[in-house]
Amino acid sequence: MSAKHPFLRGADRERRKEGVLFVRRPQRRGPATQQFTKCTSSPMQHKTRIVLFYLFVAAFLIGGTGVLLYSYGWRFSTETKTFQKIGAIYIKTNVRDTAITINGKPYKDAAGILQSGTLISNLLPKTYRVEITKDGYHTYHKTLTVKPSQVEELLNVQLIPKQIERTFIAPTKGTRLVDTMQTADKMILQDTATGIYYLYDKTNASSTLNLSLAAANAQRGLKIKKVSFVPFKPTQFVIEDASGLKLFDSEKKTVEVLLKGSLATWNMQDSTIVGVELVGTGVRPRTQRAFTLNLIFKSKALLGELNAHIATTTVITALSTTGSGSMAFSDTAYALSLFDPKTKTIRRVSSNVTSFTFSPDGKKLAFVEATGEASVLFIEDFNGDIRKKAGEIIAIALPQEKPVQTVHWHRDSYHLLIEWTGELAITELDDRKPLNTFLLISGFTDYRYVAENDSVYFIDNKGINTIRIEH
Repeated sequence: MSAKHPFLRGADRERRKEGVLFVRRPQRRGPATQQFTKCTSSPMQHKTRIVLFYLFVAAFLIGGTGVLLYSYGWRFSTETKTFQKIGAIYIKTNVRDTAITINGKPYKDAAGILQSGTLISNLLPKTYRVEITKDGYHTYHKTLTVKPSQVEELLNVQLIPKQIERTFIAPTKGTRLVDTMQTADKMILQDTATGIYYLYDKTNASSTLNLSLAAANAQRGLKIKKVSFVPFKPTQFVIEDASGLKLFDSEKKTVEVLLKGSLATWNMQDSTIVGVELVGTGVRPRTQRAFTLNLIFKSKALLGELNAHIATTTVITALSTTGSGSMAFSDTAYALSLFDPKTKTIRRVSSNVTSFTFSPDGKKLAFVEATGEASVLFIEDFNGDIRKKAGEIIAIALPQEKPVQTVHWHRDSYHLLIEWTGELAITELDDRKPLNTFLLISGFTDYRYVAENDSVYFIDNKGINTIRIEH
């Protein structure tokens, strides 16, 4: 039996036994008079508390899982109705303050002092249409496929002005640009109708030196077949004539013999001549030997490894080398081959080419087929905007159907200068579509690209002109 409560009456004590709780409240009639309010403990309230507890636990688990998935790069796709890992797009342009849109949605160009490009993240895996614009420039387009946990990159976006200003330099007697100094202060030109070579000097633009006549005066009977500047001495020239290679000094008016004999081909690479000499007499085949000739030390060296592998049934017509030792050459059958100094093997790149050129970084080889199509061979693994393995070849899928005449590399080793008849355009090294190709100049007879100031020098019917590519 429960103990008696001193403040409860008999009936109250009976109700207390039944589990009813009374709260005593004073009444107005006097201090002894109390009023009690009934408060019952409902089973429904207990059940509600349990339900709410489990709801909060479930919400915590769901929310925590969502936060965890979000932090690890997972997003819900309304298109596929599934969770997918996000990717990103990184864009780097040659000019600042561009307008970037992806699938019609604008993004701010974040390039500045602290960062060189713009990272656009939280992109679900799918195909995106990228558009980059700036007032006064051609619009850049690219279609990119974003993959989970990967960043698609546009590292070399080159925006080209719609109006490129031409600068007239000087009138000229030449119709062909043969060579330029690195600063383009001096140029060798040729009148293709007469075969005469001229020297243009920016410091004396009103007068053009007849280089053919000057060389003939220095050595009686000297007739220029081919000529090039000595890079480190603007008053000296390497001249090929019928008897070999000579060094002509226009200031001292002297001629020095560099190499005697018949040459299949040669060209200047920095301070070194790289060429192929023909040894022996009579009809072909004659022995051919690739060599280098250092103009500073006047020392000649045979390229023994290449000579041991080149065929004797044909003659090399063009030869070029890289700093890493790779050598590309074409022959009288117009075949293009690449010699790898590491494996000491020769690879046939193409069976019919008209021209070829190494990129400035020495890792790529661009060439033009006889069909007028341009392609690029990757000599080393390439991890840039696109990723290619050594030995892969991609075609430069130009929008124009005109045959390509020549191809030259831009100084960034990523863009290419493409020449059609009387037209010069710049395009990009990319097999993602579309290929952005923009016209630079038209109506010229010949041109030279000078990497040092990123300018194109060209000849038209008025004389020598120039444009600057980057601004």
